[in-house]
Amino acid sequence: MRAPICISNRPWSRGRRFYGCSQLEENMCNFFHWYDKEEDNGVVEDLKDDLKDDLEMLQIKIRKFEIENKELKELVKSLKAKSVKRRNKAVFYKRLGILRTFPG
Repeated sequence: MRAPICISNRPWSRGRRFYGCSQLEENMCNFFHWYDKEEDNGVVEDLKDDLKDDLEMLQIKIRKFEIENKELKELVKSLKAKSVKRRNKAVFYKRLGILRTFPG
């Protein structure tokens, strides 16, 4: 006897195919086996494609963040350099002011 391919309606396996005895409904046979042919399982391929697309999008976002991070680091470096220059200038003018108060 050949078992027909059936489709599950259970919430946890909805749409999944299985072999079931042709007399399963009459409770005369308990034969059951999942039918898992990869070429017939288009859902898996669709999920793989979706994951590949998601991975590409995440890689693009990572590249954007890396560029933004590099630009921010350069900005911080530039601002630190300006701050040091201003501090050095203030110290220099302060010394000049001290020298002016004590002519010599």
